[in-house]
Amino acid sequence: MAQVMQLRPRERVWLDPSRIGALYAELGGAEVRALLDRAMTEMAVVRRDLGAQYDARDFDGFARNLRRMRRIAEHLGLTTLGTVAGDVGTCLDRGDATALAATWARLARSADQALAGGWDAAG
Repeated sequence: MAQVMQLRPRERVWLDPSRIGALYAELGGAEVRALLDRAMTEMAVVRRDLGAQYDARDFDGFARNLRRMRRIAEHLGLTTLGTVAGDVGTCLDRGDATALAATWARLARSADQALAGGWDAAG
């Protein structure tokens, strides 16, 4: 009898500590905590919407939310997430369904990891 191996890749979501440091210098501790709370809430909504749009093949809405995800990630210094969102957009623009499926799966894992607070400091 053949065995089926199930792969469960985990993503490392890199956080640029200089970006968070710059936000603290600009806004102060309480404001940054509030900003992070709002941004993570927005990221959760965008992640949910991206999943629904991908499943429904609503690629116009999907592209808009990819740009939103990338902006949020870059603003917070979540470098992996921003890069992968850009890669998904590139695959979408090229019409490469196989690459789109693979990069979307990676973005979904990365976003889920970021939302769970699993960040690693880069640098």
